[in-house]
Amino acid sequence: MNLPAILTGIIILTFLVIFLYFRIFRRPKKLVRLWEQIQAGETKAPMRRLKAIVIKHGGTVDTHFLLAECYRREGNYQMAVVEYRYCLKIRRKPFLSTEKEIREKLVECYQNLRKDDEALAELLELARLDPKNPKYTYEIAKIFYKKRNLEQAVTYFDKTVKLDPTHAESLSFLGMIMFHANQIKEAIFYLTKAIKYNPKNYMAYYYLGRLYMEGRDFGKALTYFDAAQRSTEYRVRALIQKGNCFRELGEFDNAVDEYKKAIASATGKDQNLLLTARYALASLYESRGKLAEAIDQWENIYRINPAYRDVARKLEQYQDLRADDNMKDFLVSPMTTFDGMCLDIAKHLGYDVLEIKHVKSGITNIIGIPTAPGIRNIRQKRVLIKIFRDAIPIGLNVVKSLYEEAKSLKCSKAICISPLNYRPDAIEFASTREIELIDGRKLTQILREIREAT
Repeated sequence: MNLPAILTGIIILTFLVIFLYFRIFRRPKKLVRLWEQIQAGETKAPMRRLKAIVIKHGGTVDTHFLLAECYRREGNYQMAVVEYRYCLKIRRKPFLSTEKEIREKLVECYQNLRKDDEALAELLELARLDPKNPKYTYEIAKIFYKKRNLEQAVTYFDKTVKLDPTHAESLSFLGMIMFHANQIKEAIFYLTKAIKYNPKNYMAYYYLGRLYMEGRDFGKALTYFDAAQRSTEYRVRALIQKGNCFRELGEFDNAVDEYKKAIASATGKDQNLLLTARYALASLYESRGKLAEAIDQWENIYRINPAYRDVARKLEQYQDLRADDNMKDFLVSPMTTFDGMCLDIAKHLGYDVLEIKHVKSGITNIIGIPTAPGIRNIRQKRVLIKIFRDAIPIGLNVVKSLYEEAKSLKCSKAICISPLNYRPDAIEFASTREIELIDGRKLTQILREIREAT
C-alpha cells in the first residue's frame, strides 16, 4: 500500500469535511432566513431584526452585509456604503457573500451617489481580483470617458474588446471617440462591428449616420438615422440630424417635419436638444423668409434660456415684426385671408385690381390700374404690384427682374412690397426708374391704416 498517498487523501478529506461543516452546518441559520426574506423583497422587518442583533450580540460580517443589502434595496445608498465598507474592514470571510460581490455592490452604490472616483477605485480592485472579466474593464472605461480622460478610456475599451471581441458597447464607444477625433476609417470599422454584434446598438447607428452625413452621403445617413431614432436615447438627436440632411438636400418641408418631430419628442431631460431643434427650425424658417414662424421659435427658446446663442439679438433685430399684429397677420394668414389683404393693399395704394396671381406661396403678382376717373382705360397706366410675403432681403437682381417683368406685361410702373428693408443696390437702381419700393416700415403703416379704416 502507498501509505503517503493514503495519508494525503485523509488530510484532504479532513479539510473538505471541516470546510463543508463550516460552510453548511455552521452557517448562521437566523441570518440565512433573514437573507431569504430580503431576497424575496422584504426589508423592513429584517432590518429591525438585524439592528437588534447588532445591539445585543455585536455585528458579524454577515449581519453587516445583510444590513447593507436592506439599505441598498431601499435606495439608502449612503448607509449601504457604510455597511459594505465595514464588511471589507472586518477582513473576515462572510458566509453569505464574497469580497467580489461586496465590491460590486459598492460600485452600484457609488454610481447612484455619483461618486465616480470611489466607484473607479472599487472597479480597479475588482479588475485586479478578476483581470479577465470584461464587465469591470468596460465600467472603468466608461468612468474615464465621463471624466474626459480619453486616453485611459480608449485603453480600457480596447482591453474590454480584447477580453470579449463581440463587446458591442465598447466597440461603439471606440467608434464614437474615433468619429470625434476625425479618424473616419477607424470609426466606421468599430461602429460597423458594433452593429454586427448587436443590431440594437443605436449609438453605433447614430454615429454612422453622422459620418455619412459629414461625407455628404445623405441617403446612407438618413438610413442610419432612421434606425437610431427607434431608441429613446437617440431619437431626438437622430430627428435633428435628419432635419439637417433634408435641409442640405433642399427638401424644406421634410426638414421642417423632422425638426418638429424632434421638438415634440424632447422630454425634460432633453432640454439642450429641445433648444437645438427649435433653433435649427428657426434658422430654416428665417432662411426661407418665414419670419413669423422663426420668431415664434426664438421666443420659445428665449423663455427657456435668454442667453442661448444669438436668440436675444435675433428678437431685437425683428422687434418691429414681433410688436405689430397686422404684420404678423400679413406673414402667416391663410391664403384666402391673404387674398383679401392684397386687394386692400392695392386699393389703399390707389389701384383697382385687374388680375391677382400667387406665383409662389410667398410671392403674389397684382396687375392694377389707377382708380381715378378718366384714366382707367389708359394702357400706359397699368401697374405691376409684386408682394413678397417671405421676409427675405431683396437686392439688385430681384428689382432688375421686376423691372423687366413690368415692361414685358406692358406696365408703366412697378411696385415692390417686402416686410424687410431693401439692400442699398436695389434702392439705388429703383431711384432712377418707375419703381416704387415699399419696405417693412411703410408696409406696417399701410396695414395699420387699412385696419383703422375698417
